[in-house]
Amino acid sequence: MKRFTGKLLLIFIVVFFFFFSTESWGESSTAQQIKELKQKLEEIQRQNEQQIQELRKKIEALETEKTAEQKKLEELKAEEKDAWWKKIEVSYKKPGDGFKLSTKDGLFSLRMRLRAQFQLSVNDTTDELTATDFRIRRLRFYWDGNAFTPWFLYYVQVSADNGSDLQLRDAYFDAAYKTVYGQVSVPRVGQFKVPYNREELTSSSELQLVERSIVNEQFALGRDIGTALYGVLGNYATYGFGVFDGNGRNALSTDSNLLYVGRVMLTPCCGELKYSNSSFPASGDYKIEPNFGEDKPLIAIGVAGAGMEGLNIDRKTPDAAIAERFDEIGIIAGDFAQFTADLNFKYEGFSVEGEYDARWISPDQAASISTVFDQGFRVQSGVFLLPKLVEVAGRFALIDFDDDVPGPDLSYEITPGLNFYMSRSHKWKIQLSYSFIKNTFTNAGDIDENIFRAQLQAYF
Repeated sequence: MKRFTGKLLLIFIVVFFFFFSTESWGESSTAQQIKELKQKLEEIQRQNEQQIQELRKKIEALETEKTAEQKKLEELKAEEKDAWWKKIEVSYKKPGDGFKLSTKDGLFSLRMRLRAQFQLSVNDTTDELTATDFRIRRLRFYWDGNAFTPWFLYYVQVSADNGSDLQLRDAYFDAAYKTVYGQVSVPRVGQFKVPYNREELTSSSELQLVERSIVNEQFALGRDIGTALYGVLGNYATYGFGVFDGNGRNALSTDSNLLYVGRVMLTPCCGELKYSNSSFPASGDYKIEPNFGEDKPLIAIGVAGAGMEGLNIDRKTPDAAIAERFDEIGIIAGDFAQFTADLNFKYEGFSVEGEYDARWISPDQAASISTVFDQGFRVQSGVFLLPKLVEVAGRFALIDFDDDVPGPDLSYEITPGLNFYMSRSHKWKIQLSYSFIKNTFTNAGDIDENIFRAQLQAYF
């Protein structure tokens, strides 16, 4: 019994010890597992945090790159919007208006034009062989527009007439500030036509007959280098006054004797008078053009004067026939003064124009002759057979030279013509004319000229 009881007690002790030792080990094992799991969780959290940070950095980098790309795109769009070629407008409206480039803000513009006249002439002159001639009568290049501001205007014309080398004909600036802001008074500097007689101021592109008259050849003053003041007074007058070297185109002055010129044109009825950047600033209904009237009568009356003291043709040769006239009467130096008056009337398809010119030459004291007086006039008219398409025109011109000096005595011209205006304007046209010119001399026989001309003009 005792032995059994002892065994039982021993078993009980073993079981009790095993039970409590197992419970303690289990607690220790669970705590270890929890610790390990926490460590793993912390490790996972650290790894995730690193991945998150890496992802955030990648996102930030992508966002930065995107922002940079967007900024660059915006800059490119802004650059494209502000690109010079986005600010320029290109236009071509009709023949003769030219190819135009201009900025949208109006600060710069450039118009380019080209004009060519192709002429056939047959000239039968007394005691000379009959000459038949094909030629490029005129070839002109034009550039005009404004720079830096709408009122600073420029104009350049270059010619290669009759196959000659390129020559500068016009190059001037107009400060037309007051034309923009209501008043019209425009200073001009450069080389340009002096503001004198109407026929010379009429562009060679807008002549009613193929060539200008013999009166214009004798009394016109052409182009010169200097300065002038032009303006438009309301709707009734245009003026131009200038001072020039008196040595013609593309030449330097070799003395201090200058050419003074002034012209006023009155427009009493009935159209609109505007300023234009041209040889004489009359525009609107009163552009210097012999024909193409409106549905209202247009009347323009002009007067002009010019003079120069101490002209010496050994030093200066004006862009005019005055130097040749000095040579004809046998003088080298002297004073001269000129006067002209003109009238133009246009109404629908009818036009008439007249001009009177006078010139006084006072030789210097060394000459043996007194004052020489020459005068001349022209009258021309036209009527459209088909409105703005087919026109017949004619001209009579006469020069009465002073017959107390050597040289010509009397010259006159009779010129009928026929015009076909393909563009309903002077821009594209075909002109035919015949001129009979008689020249009489104080100390030589008469010379008769019979000239037939046919001319095509193309103006781009």
